[in-house]
Amino acid sequence: MGPELIDSTGDHRCDAITQGLIGIIDIAFPDRLRGVYLRGSRVGGTAVEGSDLDLFAIFKGQFADRAEFDRARRLVDHCARLSPVLLEVIVLGEQVLTHPQAISTALNLKLATRLLYGGDLRPGLPDFDAAGYLRSVIHTPLNSYLFPDQRTEPLPFPLCHIEPDGPLFGFDRWPTPDVEGIERPSTKLLVATVGWTATAIIALRTGRYVRDKGDCVAQYRQYVGDEWAELVTRTHDLCRNHWHYRIPTDDHDRRTLRELCDRTLQFQNHFLALYRDFQRAELGSGDPDRQRLAEQRLAQIAYPPS
Repeated sequence: MGPELIDSTGDHRCDAITQGLIGIIDIAFPDRLRGVYLRGSRVGGTAVEGSDLDLFAIFKGQFADRAEFDRARRLVDHCARLSPVLLEVIVLGEQVLTHPQAISTALNLKLATRLLYGGDLRPGLPDFDAAGYLRSVIHTPLNSYLFPDQRTEPLPFPLCHIEPDGPLFGFDRWPTPDVEGIERPSTKLLVATVGWTATAIIALRTGRYVRDKGDCVAQYRQYVGDEWAELVTRTHDLCRNHWHYRIPTDDHDRRTLRELCDRTLQFQNHFLALYRDFQRAELGSGDPDRQRLAEQRLAQIAYPPS
């Protein structure tokens, strides 16, 4: 019998996977686990077939060094390989959550999770601050633009397709396990890319916090409502709700998916132009910390001279 959970994920299989993960972490890192939190669609009960099991694994204090963090990260990666459900675990030391660059992560933990195991540190996390949240979340799309080692830094601007001749231009590179536990190509990378890009633009345009994928779509349509709103809506509705992250087999659906992938590249380049303008404004803020961060982030993208 695994460690007792404070709450359920809403799925017996996911509960067992979570218990197994906690048990393995406790054996490898005795008395280091501060808490495990459920995040993503399973928190609000909106998971669909193919939805991830998304967790935070928060370690006490901070990691002793980079080697300890890497060991923890490799451990949960290996656990994910054994899981029949796509398991995504964010591993953090609790002190990281006070860092300015981790504001979006801390807010997600505070406002959009459910405690499954351990002690609850959420009451002590900072409340929402729109400016700090924006500076943190605006950088998040770059993680999907670089995942999984599809491009190297500095990112070229404008971006080109990873696989110009591929059927989905490389957006099928994030595999997920099927019902038999066999990894298959999926639309996960496409959904993540569009969702994180839209979330950053919402924060930039409105200063509003985005709770989850469904909230992202609703807010983008209501508060941004630009020419990209249709892409944000259709990607979520088709890839997640209709195809359940699988690559469709119907020829018409595959053509539709290819069009979404092609349009997404344009959305990425639209965002990178906004990102450049934001970071340049940060350079002129007069705040040394913000200026230093902007310099670091601008160096990650090879913008042409202007």
